[in-house]
Amino acid sequence: MIRTIHPLYLLGLMLALLLTLIWQNAKIEEEISYKLSQRSDARSMAKRIVALKKVMKTAHKGQIDAFLDGSLFTGADLTHRVKSGRYIVNAQKMNARQLQSFLNRILNMSVKVVQLKVESQNDKHVSLYMEISL
Repeated sequence: MIRTIHPLYLLGLMLALLLTLIWQNAKIEEEISYKLSQRSDARSMAKRIVALKKVMKTAHKGQIDAFLDGSLFTGADLTHRVKSGRYIVNAQKMNARQLQSFLNRILNMSVKVVQLKVESQNDKHVSLYMEISL
């Protein structure tokens, strides 16, 4: 005895299937829009990083030499040399203004500071030892 399927049951099943498909479609569209927004955010961040890399170029030995040989460091007994791939700066009598301008300039460059030692000699002068990896 085979019974026939009532058309209203078939219609109810089709409506349930339709509602499920509409819900899944909305869910997938929401995921796609989220991924697109993430992608646009990543692109804008990448553009900012590229712009920042252009601004913060690596410091060349010549730039550091020109800065350290400038008239700002007269009387500071400043010596600098390159030894085994590291730039070594040694100053014996640096005043506060010289130290601040030196640290501002060096620490704003894109270099790796390997070692930094600042010792106070008296109220007005400090000695500085710094190793920089270019």
